[in-house]
Amino acid sequence: MGVVQMFVWGLSAVPAVRDLDVLTDDQRAVLRCLARGHADHEIARVLGMGQQRVADEVAEILGRLELPDRVAAVVFAHEAGMLHLPFPR
Repeated sequence: MGVVQMFVWGLSAVPAVRDLDVLTDDQRAVLRCLARGHADHEIARVLGMGQQRVADEVAEILGRLELPDRVAAVVFAHEAGMLHLPFPR
């Protein structure tokens, strides 16, 4: 996949450089769920935590990884290899 195609898909052209070690285990679990497209209330139910805690964890994830928003967090999770989904054809 070329650089232009990566930008079309919304992926950055460079590999993620931030280390996942800055996140707690709970934050990594929340990020995986977020990357799978789950809303906060769904993440809360799946992980057995309150919805406000999920929102707090998402905010903390964005801060620790210096990401602007949830969409950037999803892209980061995919680029970091947290989950593997096929590209649409």
